[in-house]
Amino acid sequence: MRKLPVILEPEEVTKLLKQPNIRYPSSLRNKTIMAIMLFAGLRVSEVVNLRPGDINLGRNKFRVVSGKGGKDRDLYINDYLSILLSKWRDIRPKGNYFFSTLKGKKLLTRYIQTMVKRYSIKSGITKNVSPHTLRHTYATQFYREKKDIESLRKILGHEDISTTTIYITLSGLDIEKDMKSFKGYI
Repeated sequence: MRKLPVILEPEEVTKLLKQPNIRYPSSLRNKTIMAIMLFAGLRVSEVVNLRPGDINLGRNKFRVVSGKGGKDRDLYINDYLSILLSKWRDIRPKGNYFFSTLKGKKLLTRYIQTMVKRYSIKSGITKNVSPHTLRHTYATQFYREKKDIESLRKILGHEDISTTTIYITLSGLDIEKDMKSFKGYI
């Protein structure tokens, strides 16, 4: 049996997102990167490959082009994420990628992995946090709130629904509710 992925609880997400000091351009970028993984479920490879033209803040949408499996998908931006994306867009260096170094070069996935780990340690989170933890956290919270596994499959870009069903287990809500309401032999 596969080990269940690590997820963050809402208070841990809050602590993590408070770490970057957004007065500095690189910290604003880093906070926005973590937010797009936490509020849209992006993979780190999808984050580094986002282009400026993929993001339409006027329509609160963005397009993941050639995600895993070569598929495109359109995703929606909530108000919190829209504010961060707008602030970063206004100061970001010119270049081919929406999230770039301060010199306009493409970010490396390794940079994002290290950055997420650094902020999680700084925030006092004792779990082993990676960019994929942020994606798992998004997916689990989405399922907890919406209980719509097919929509979640589409959002995450999964080909097979069986890949997505792990989030039913991680949400824990169905099991807890069912066990509490089970009368058994009484």
